[in-house]
Amino acid sequence: MITILSNNELSAAQKLNPMTGKYETTTPDSKLKYNYMEEEWKYAPPNSKIEYNPLTDKYDMAPKEYVNKYNYMDGQWEKTHPDSKLQMNPYTGDFQYVPPGAKPEMNWSTGDFEYPQ
Repeated sequence: MITILSNNELSAAQKLNPMTGKYETTTPDSKLKYNYMEEEWKYAPPNSKIEYNPLTDKYDMAPKEYVNKYNYMDGQWEKTHPDSKLQMNPYTGDFQYVPPGAKPEMNWSTGDFEYPQ
């Protein structure tokens, strides 16, 4: 994946995770994947792989080109797209790394507005 984002990658989609029974805010091209190291099912970009992240002491499911960025607002490291910027979610007040041009969308299972993960 190159660092230029297509319109498809910027748009959000609600996908039901049949393994958890909850909707996830994600990109339209994401695939349901099992992270056997963390024992969880989540939607992730199609080219995602499991990789140990020493900064969080967890195994992340992300594409190879994703990088660690420090979210100084919540004191956590996030594995994210290299072009993402720290941005406040205007609906929740939370800060997270977001690809340029991404907009929050309502997650119908929680009622929260979320950026695609």
